[in-house]
Amino acid sequence: MPKPQGKKNWKNQYFEHDFRSENTRRVTFKSNKQGRFDRNHKDWTESIRAHLADEDIDMGNTNMKNIPNKKFMKKYRSDSPMPHMKGNFKRKLLEGPIGWYRVTLPYGNKYDKQYILKTFLDKLNPLPFQPITWQVNGNACTFYVDDYKVAEKLNNMDKDIQLPDGYRLLIKVSTGCPTVDVNAAMKEKMKLAMVKRYSSITKALDLTRFHADPDLTLLFCALFKPIILLAVIDIIAENIPDIEAINLSENKIQMLSHLKRLANKLPKLKVLHLGNNKIRDVAHLDSLMGLNIVDLVLDGNPLCDKFKDQPTYISEVRKRFPKVMKLDGTDLPPPISFDISEEVSIPQSQQTFLCTAEGQSIVRQFLEQYFQIMDSDNRQPLLNAYHENAILSMTMCYPYGQHQKNSSWLNWYGTDNRNLLRVSDSERRYKLLKQGQLSIASFLQEMPRTKHDIHSFTVDLNLFTPQMLLLSVSGMFKELNSGHKTAPLRYFFRTLVIVPAGSGFCIVNEEVHITNATDEQAKQAFKTPVVLAPVPPAAVPDIVAPAAAAPNDEVKAQMVQAMAQQSGMNATWSEKCLAESEWDFQRALFVFSQLQEKGVIPPEANKFYIILPKYSAGSFR
Repeated sequence: MPKPQGKKNWKNQYFEHDFRSENTRRVTFKSNKQGRFDRNHKDWTESIRAHLADEDIDMGNTNMKNIPNKKFMKKYRSDSPMPHMKGNFKRKLLEGPIGWYRVTLPYGNKYDKQYILKTFLDKLNPLPFQPITWQVNGNACTFYVDDYKVAEKLNNMDKDIQLPDGYRLLIKVSTGCPTVDVNAAMKEKMKLAMVKRYSSITKALDLTRFHADPDLTLLFCALFKPIILLAVIDIIAENIPDIEAINLSENKIQMLSHLKRLANKLPKLKVLHLGNNKIRDVAHLDSLMGLNIVDLVLDGNPLCDKFKDQPTYISEVRKRFPKVMKLDGTDLPPPISFDISEEVSIPQSQQTFLCTAEGQSIVRQFLEQYFQIMDSDNRQPLLNAYHENAILSMTMCYPYGQHQKNSSWLNWYGTDNRNLLRVSDSERRYKLLKQGQLSIASFLQEMPRTKHDIHSFTVDLNLFTPQMLLLSVSGMFKELNSGHKTAPLRYFFRTLVIVPAGSGFCIVNEEVHITNATDEQAKQAFKTPVVLAPVPPAAVPDIVAPAAAAPNDEVKAQMVQAMAQQSGMNATWSEKCLAESEWDFQRALFVFSQLQEKGVIPPEANKFYIILPKYSAGSFR
């Protein structure tokens, strides 16, 4: 059989020449001029056939189960070495995961397109038939269908349809869809198709079976492809951003991860129909969280079959869309929630939190004495800060994302590191605990010399009772005798349980965590409060009072707050500064700036000492 010339794939493309005619060539033996086989050809053939028919096959020890039936072999031995199979063998079409099927008609371009389509409509009736993206490649025609039953029936119709020229129509069906490149021309056609489907009265857009739109059948506009769905969303956001309802049903959509920004692009969207798609898990809806959906349709998706009862299904949906009142066309009971009569703003964060004002004086005095001794050359007085049966544990680690090679080593703390994720041996865990006054004082004395930045402290008094205080304090410190050229900057976090003892207080339990400072923390460490540039009067009209009249108490309070924010001083010292400046805000800022440069601002003016009264120095006990 001659093959077509050129580099074209003649097996799949069916170019020009029609190879469907049967091969009529026969194999014959040439006559022997020397007469070696001068016997009658017919007699010779019959003798060979008879010889093969009479000769038995030696089975030996062969397993007889693997040998065909003897009668079966004798029946076909005289005609052919293999039995003749009646009818045409047709490959079974398996259902594809995406739901799209490619149909190829070899030599289909030799016949009228309308004749082929009408023939398919008659054969497939009552199944709906709508070919998508009809293309011609040489003599072959290709199109796509989105229904497995239609594709299966087309596959079974291979060589069953008699054509006018006597040939039978070849039909090749396989799963798949074409690659798509969304260009400006395609977007324009999509936009025209969407205009017909949009209702300006209800602000709703119906995109059901968008690929089957009569104006788009020559294009492949299947919304299950992310590139096409995103193009549609961009068209909507650009032309109708106030849209309230979209119907995306029957588009074979499987993934929603590419729609994470849908809430930002379409903030007023309230109705969303996703029925009869291929969404397999309710977790895929997480990408749509943030939309204020009140009407949602998911019926017909595989995810619905995973729920055994309706309440669980509703609960999972409302975790993603709390305002849903209608699900799959059914009205839902109102969600159970705590009604708040008016919106309450979240309080501003505070550097220092004290659960009660009664503990202010104790916390201030305790921490002041403790860290003064901690930063001294002799830490033995800390022996009196701990109960005789006190326990201390220490952990350390490097900040997340900070590699050890690129940061200061924490070798000293590694020996006593009691990180429970790293120390699994219970006996070693017990030994790493520092138990008793002497053990704790000795451990603290051996620690590297430090200098703490009191301005970086964050203090939380979480519990205060006559029997116990629970205190957390964190901040920055420099490690002075580490051997580095520059003192490394560390971050600490301490949790202390404090109880009354005699005339004072002592620690019964303490957890200490040490790590390196992050880059952001390092920028703020060991810096005096920054004095901002003078604020123009126009920027603080509600704080700066007119020169002709003294400010009232409300304005004074606002000025004190503004002064505290810009100077870094606490409210008491901010008020004192303003009062001595006759409540002239700009003058007070200037005076503070001058005193700050001279270094005469006392430490108790810092915010850490907010309205804490000054007590005389005393012992821990």
